[in-house]
Amino acid sequence: MSSSRGRVIFPGKGKKPSFKTFLTKIRKRRILETLAAFIGGGWLVLEFVDRILVAHYHIHEKWLDVAFFTLLGALICVILWRWFRGAEKRPGNVKVEFLVVPLIVLAALTIDLNLIFQITGVPGKKLLIAIIALCLDIAWIIFKSLRWAAITPESGKKEVAISRPIEIEPERSIVVLPFVDISPQKDQEYFCDGMTEEIITDLSHVHELRVISRNSAMMLKGTPKDTGTIGR
Repeated sequence: MSSSRGRVIFPGKGKKPSFKTFLTKIRKRRILETLAAFIGGGWLVLEFVDRILVAHYHIHEKWLDVAFFTLLGALICVILWRWFRGAEKRPGNVKVEFLVVPLIVLAALTIDLNLIFQITGVPGKKLLIAIIALCLDIAWIIFKSLRWAAITPESGKKEVAISRPIEIEPERSIVVLPFVDISPQKDQEYFCDGMTEEIITDLSHVHELRVISRNSAMMLKGTPKDTGTIGR
């Protein structure tokens, strides 16, 4: 525990997610735009079914319920998809949207089928449809859970492989040729060799260059070869 200007700070306690953070996530994932688009578009669809198909063409009123539950299921699926797909952190390999969205679609389809059977006068199908939908839900959850459990180790290996630094072989290499003593007394050879070593040491800190070692460079001392031949 430490204090700063009269405030006591407890270690290990982070910031709690605020309402402002929640609103920022909603805006970033475009939840409000999606909701507004579905409200406007859904209202037009329901008005069309009610005022045109039901009132004018006298179709069964339950088709309005079919349209409503279809739109409601689509709205929930899109909002859930945008919310979970926009999540920054993904623990393991679990993708909630791939599990929840199909279940919502199946639930909306089950309700629609029950309504359609009522409209067409097919009796005694509600229980059968509910049992089939429940079995499909359970099968889908088991399938996705087993699949995630199977590929999680592989994803962990990939993360480890990606996190390792990649060693890039430098494309450029350089050799410092030994300096020649051109003094009149010819007594500065040690100084020339020291300067050669110093330059090689300094250049070795440049990561983009592959610097030829001092021992290899000193083998070229006094060689009659030209620089082009040495470079090749």
